[in-house]
Amino acid sequence: MTDFVDIKPGEWVLAFDEPYGPYMRPMLEHLEMFRMRGGGWDSHSPAEIFHVYQVRDVKPKTYFIGEAVTHPHAYLKERQPRTHVIAAGATKEEMIALRNRLFSIGDETDDRIEAEMYRRIEKFSAREHAKAEAKIHRLLPHFFAKKPSRKGVA
Repeated sequence: MTDFVDIKPGEWVLAFDEPYGPYMRPMLEHLEMFRMRGGGWDSHSPAEIFHVYQVRDVKPKTYFIGEAVTHPHAYLKERQPRTHVIAAGATKEEMIALRNRLFSIGDETDDRIEAEMYRRIEKFSAREHAKAEAKIHRLLPHFFAKKPSRKGVA
């Protein structure tokens, strides 16, 4: 049997929205995916991937939700799987802060990687763009041939 996060009625939980849940891999591996931007869903917001629910009742494999913090078009079911719960806490704000911190780890990491990548490639990129421009000039000389200067012409 899977180990579940201990939750109690009245607590708030941070959980994966069902489509994003850990179906194909264990929860630990699924959470490690967030070392990269969006955990593989880089065009999705934290509110789409993670929902924050207030627990109303707890059953062995599921729980029932009360209030919820989700994205505007979320399809919510009152009964949620406990396998999707990441953490439990006393307040909604605590779980939202945890969601934002978890999501930002991959964003910040990928931002640093991209900045370093562009820094390292900057000189090479400039040389390659100059070569490409020269090829365009050679390919279309009738546009780029030196034309006499029109300075001093009235």
